[in-house]
Amino acid sequence: MLKRSCCVLSVLWLCITSAAIAQNTPSKLNAAHILIQHADSERANTGVSRTKAEALKLATEVTAKARDDGADFAALAREFSDGPSGAAGGDLGNFAPGQMVKSFSAATAKLKIGEVSDPVESQFGYHVILRKPLVQDLNAAHILIQFVGGTRAKPTVTRTREEALEFATKIAKQARAKGADFAALAKEHSEGPSGAKGGDLGVFAPGRMVKPFSDATAKLKIGAVSGPVETQFGFHVILRKPLPRTIGARHILVQYQGSSRADVSITRTKKEALARLQECVAKLKAGEKFATLAVDYSDGPSGVRGGDLGQFKEGMMHPVFNDAAFALKKGAVSEIVETPFGFHVILRYE
Repeated sequence: MLKRSCCVLSVLWLCITSAAIAQNTPSKLNAAHILIQHADSERANTGVSRTKAEALKLATEVTAKARDDGADFAALAREFSDGPSGAAGGDLGNFAPGQMVKSFSAATAKLKIGEVSDPVESQFGYHVILRKPLVQDLNAAHILIQFVGGTRAKPTVTRTREEALEFATKIAKQARAKGADFAALAKEHSEGPSGAKGGDLGVFAPGRMVKPFSDATAKLKIGAVSGPVETQFGFHVILRKPLPRTIGARHILVQYQGSSRADVSITRTKKEALARLQECVAKLKAGEKFATLAVDYSDGPSGVRGGDLGQFKEGMMHPVFNDAAFALKKGAVSEIVETPFGFHVILRYE
């Protein structure tokens, strides 16, 4: 609905992409781009008839314009870009490298902040890329009230724009009342797909949402509820939420036969698994290094990396693991923690 999809992990994140670490690729990038399509481009707009050579020529000319002193990249994107972000000045907001095609991500990562790329080819055409500084992520929930004629309005919606505004104003007042349950109001009234989840949209970069929504969310204080905000989808009542905390941690996982995702080669009993991890913990207390012991003892895929899980946000792990990890101070090691995956000991390092 709002140009994003959200996937919240409810099981323990036992894997981390090692390729990005090995290549020292930033975990997040921010960019704007101007897409010049040709007739053979994937998802080329109807009416695009230029050849590939003509597209490259135009992209090269646009690159030169974008590099001129005082150039307005956003204005150039609105004028030349064939991509859907063109109307927003080419802005893509923050993104993880894996969210974009490889050639685009690699070219963006090589740019300095404020630098414009040469034309970069992908299956979608030629991209002229401006690397931008990262913007602050937002976290919000919303209640969407639709009206006839709004983008993606449900067939059952019969209210006029004026009636939708009146109703959204009423909902905003209820959401601002002391003790109000925003999630319950969203489940009852929201006509957006996030309504069933209490209106929760999770964490998003401003460029991922339509501009009026992003701008309104950014202006709210944490915990504040907006008045009705109009977009092409209808009227939104927005609750700005705090960003989830992020930590870095290692763990040592000892599994037993029957534990979730245990390899078929694991035949030890639950009692034996606990005893094995207790033996490992004794070595930790005796001064042996956590990372070294993880390589020797851990059954998790992170074991070969010294148990390193990298950075993760609150709520991404199994609840028991999450609570234990986030309760630790930096440098502290947990007691033995049991989850459906087996027995863990956790070191928080960031």
